[in-house]
Amino acid sequence: MAEKIIGSLNEHTLHLALKKYIEPNPAFHEVEYGPFVADVKRGSCICEIETTSFTRMKKKLDFFLNENEVTVVYPIAVKRWVVFVDPKTGETSERRRSPVKGRPSDVCEELFKIREYIGHPNFALKLVFIEELNYKRRKGKRSSVREDRIPLLFVSEMNIVDNEDYAMLVDKIPDGEFTAKEFDKLNKLGSMGAWSILQILICAKVVEKVGKKGNAFIYRKLN
Repeated sequence: MAEKIIGSLNEHTLHLALKKYIEPNPAFHEVEYGPFVADVKRGSCICEIETTSFTRMKKKLDFFLNENEVTVVYPIAVKRWVVFVDPKTGETSERRRSPVKGRPSDVCEELFKIREYIGHPNFALKLVFIEELNYKRRKGKRSSVREDRIPLLFVSEMNIVDNEDYAMLVDKIPDGEFTAKEFDKLNKLGSMGAWSILQILICAKVVEKVGKKGNAFIYRKLN
């Protein structure tokens, strides 16, 4: 998708900006459906936007997926700048570039929480890669609390619809048999990150567990 620059927003929330990005027509925003409100609903297509924890959307998904195609939308910052706000004076620091660069696997910690929906014929995932500005309120000399995330640029998207698409969440899946440690070495995910992503890939039938060697489980890529 071509790069799309957004102007100044009156609303200071990434969630609202994503809603406008996904569906420019506000008539399809905040649509009541059953006992819930869908972020975006056009006919039988629903988009649920989540910028933090996926856990709280489970009841919605259980209800929405019965008769609708549901896409969970999650933003990932490929570039990030940070501004610190003094809680007493309201003064802001100069904008600083964060060394942290987002990548598709960043969604996996949250996706693991709703892994039971992976493979459901009506479930899809959309990753929206953005450049963002973080406002953080200083809390003491060395700590801070994030107050707001402002998207500066919508860069691209990754749509995960079919099971095989989940392989795009990582850089590489080894050929033949491998351990979680070997998988982590290729993708640099950290031991817990590698384990949770492997569970997601198992749910998507991209990878299977084939045995154990010592204390390590052995995995193998399917197809």
